[in-house]
Amino acid sequence: MRIGLVILPDTPWEQAVKQWRLADELGFDHAWTYDHLTWRERVGNPWYAAVPTLAAAALATRRIRLGPLVTGPNFRHPVPLAQEFMTLDDLSRGRMVLGLGAGTTGIDASALGRAPDGTSRMRRFAEFTAVVDRLLRERKVTHHGEFYDFEEARVVPGCVQRPRAPIAVAATGRRGIAVAARHADMWVTNGVVPGPHQAPRIDDAALAEQSRTLDQACRALGRDPGTVRRMVVDTGRDHPVLASAATFAAALQRYARLGFTDLVVPFPAPHGPYRADPTVLHDIAERHLTERR
Repeated sequence: MRIGLVILPDTPWEQAVKQWRLADELGFDHAWTYDHLTWRERVGNPWYAAVPTLAAAALATRRIRLGPLVTGPNFRHPVPLAQEFMTLDDLSRGRMVLGLGAGTTGIDASALGRAPDGTSRMRRFAEFTAVVDRLLRERKVTHHGEFYDFEEARVVPGCVQRPRAPIAVAATGRRGIAVAARHADMWVTNGVVPGPHQAPRIDDAALAEQSRTLDQACRALGRDPGTVRRMVVDTGRDHPVLASAATFAAALQRYARLGFTDLVVPFPAPHGPYRADPTVLHDIAERHLTERR
């Protein structure tokens, strides 16, 4: 199983670069950062932008894959996003993964105008993902849709990775998972979100049901479900996966049994929702990542 870290963009780069380099040096497979204007209980606290953070991380690391977890249409337009991501793939020498999601409710959704309702939000996400997929594959794209309208957009010369860099689609419901089945190289879930502005909760039965939904959506499209990697993001606070190396090992086995190919956990922080002993990363690396270094 591939193992990754999510690094909060809440510290100046002089400090943050140490986290990205450590993730790379210890052998983690991928490292991610959130792409929000702000984030739940961090409102009013330092919060840095994802794209320049990933650009800096690309230049500061040598082998680890990198990406946003996730970006979406709340405040991104597909054309400049595709060009920015192509540039990130160049800076990283082909190590980027583009995480896409429908976008949360709250500040991200309303900062640039009225937030869409649930139905239009999912239609927008489906169109957004399809357009980004085309922009990263094709030399010239014209699109006239419900939410986006543009003429002869060019993303040249394209990604280092061909035919485009991988796309990871985050989705927990049936409509979002259908988008993942159509466009994603990797499907991402964080379990169940109880309600607006609430932290996600991991539930094995829900994960299994989501995975079955992905299987069904793939087959309906004539796609082999095995061609989609499956990533679970465990940032649970009730039972922290980073409580110890043994706790992490048990979680790794549990998710492997559920059919997941990738696990992402938080980079330990000295305070806040991801508080944990940072030495646990070294223990995890010794147990699970020695061959990646």
